[in-house]
Amino acid sequence: MDELWLHIGHDADGAVATPWMPWVFEIGSVVVWLMIAVYFYRAYKQAGSLSRYTLIFIGATSMFWLEFPADWGAFLVYSPSFALFPLELPFTTPNKPLFMPFAYGWYFLAIYSLIWFLVDKLRAVKPEWSRLLVVLLIAAPFFYIWNLMVEGFSAVVGWWTYYEVFGPALHSTRGTYPLIFPVVPFAVYGVVEALVLTWKDKNGLHMLEHITGAHKSAVGQGKELRRAVAWIITMNCIFGLFSLSLVWFRISVTS
Repeated sequence: MDELWLHIGHDADGAVATPWMPWVFEIGSVVVWLMIAVYFYRAYKQAGSLSRYTLIFIGATSMFWLEFPADWGAFLVYSPSFALFPLELPFTTPNKPLFMPFAYGWYFLAIYSLIWFLVDKLRAVKPEWSRLLVVLLIAAPFFYIWNLMVEGFSAVVGWWTYYEVFGPALHSTRGTYPLIFPVVPFAVYGVVEALVLTWKDKNGLHMLEHITGAHKSAVGQGKELRRAVAWIITMNCIFGLFSLSLVWFRISVTS
């Protein structure tokens, strides 16, 4: 069983021991998250309701804890130079950066906001195309390219690395970034998540909000709370399945 847990060392044999300016991502994520949170809070106070972008931000921030088992499944190790959660848990990556909740907030907000914008634009131009086709055409390549830019750069500068790869990869002295796994499964997750988030009922309300009955609630704080909880549940469940698939993959190849 010990072989299934992470015993390669907290710096991946030195690959991420000397990262380039780790504070850029660490402090930057916190600052950006706080700025976005203040903006959305002020918008909520003025409008009295949560925008879909605010709900993405809330749901994405709440997903951060699923990053650590997903990283374990993907053979990913963060640099120990980051401020870390003081936790050592089985089936999770050993270095768990404290910035993760903040990074998740802006990272997925940026992704889904852009995907949503592009989906709306393409459906307006091609109304005869199904939502499934439009989301597939946009979300799949978008997730792959976005991940390549953000995570590829992060591996090159040693913020994190994948110490086991399957297929082609980008290599540097500070880190490695695979081009197939887990990038392709991540793109599949992105398509599924985008499909659910853009799914609306006949009244134009988000189907996922039916989970908590928000679509039937009276206008007010109770309704908005139900909406937020519905987005948190949905986004965590879908990303949780993706995370679980990576854990299952690692167990299957190392057992």
